[in-house]
Amino acid sequence: MLASLAAEQATKEGVDTWVLLVYAALIAIMGGFGVAAPWILNKGPGRRIVNYGNSFAGGVLLAAGLIHLLGDANEGFTTAYPDLDYPAAYAMATLAFLVVLGLERVIPTASKSPVPDDDPESAALLAAGGGSGLAPYLLLLTLSIHSLIAGVTLGISSAAGAGVLLVAILAHKGAAGFALGSTFREARVPLKTRFPALMVFVGSTPLGVILGGLAVTMLGAGSAAEAWFKSIAAGTFVYIATLDIVREEFFPGGTNRLRRLLAAFLGAGIMALVAIWM
Repeated sequence: MLASLAAEQATKEGVDTWVLLVYAALIAIMGGFGVAAPWILNKGPGRRIVNYGNSFAGGVLLAAGLIHLLGDANEGFTTAYPDLDYPAAYAMATLAFLVVLGLERVIPTASKSPVPDDDPESAALLAAGGGSGLAPYLLLLTLSIHSLIAGVTLGISSAAGAGVLLVAILAHKGAAGFALGSTFREARVPLKTRFPALMVFVGSTPLGVILGGLAVTMLGAGSAAEAWFKSIAAGTFVYIATLDIVREEFFPGGTNRLRRLLAAFLGAGIMALVAIWM
């Protein structure tokens, strides 16, 4: 009995600081490779690897949002506010989903673009910019916000789930970096401007990881602030998994959609299994 309780407590403990620093470094390396990839892996097998990795990440992020983060956030709200008779975690997740939708799809009016391209996200934002030169920076802003939230979520995650979430973040970081790099390449942004801008994206997730680790250290696991953030992260993860990844990987079509679906099932399945021990 005592052994099982100890094992359960161990799975809920946060990740050690030095491990988080290693995670942050790995994510930074993957982000750097992702933004450089459009000049290296634009077509052929390299592009297919990006597709499979992004699909896998979509499954992981969807399951992480619905199975892990929402459940933890709901439990946290119940503990922090025992007299609150309202599903606050689910309401906050819904609000976060809609806010990100507005930031990404309404403010830049990117969804009105008729331009066809292998990368609809980049093509839409390029067309929405209408020659103003703002399009690459709109995508930079939205992807960096996503990445920062994902990083903080990893930083506050338990040790049991952090490893799988790291794999998903790495896969999506590379794919998102590829889309961002493609946008900057198509817009012909000069190197002296392109490099510092892309480094903002590269560093956003590692910064989030460090901030998440600091939050757990300063506020402690299970705090009300953690419950609020996990509910917001859940809505953001569901948005990324559906309106970003699913739309990008499945709606444009392609000859390997079944394999992408299997990759998404694999990612979601792994996260569902991890929930048994969390």
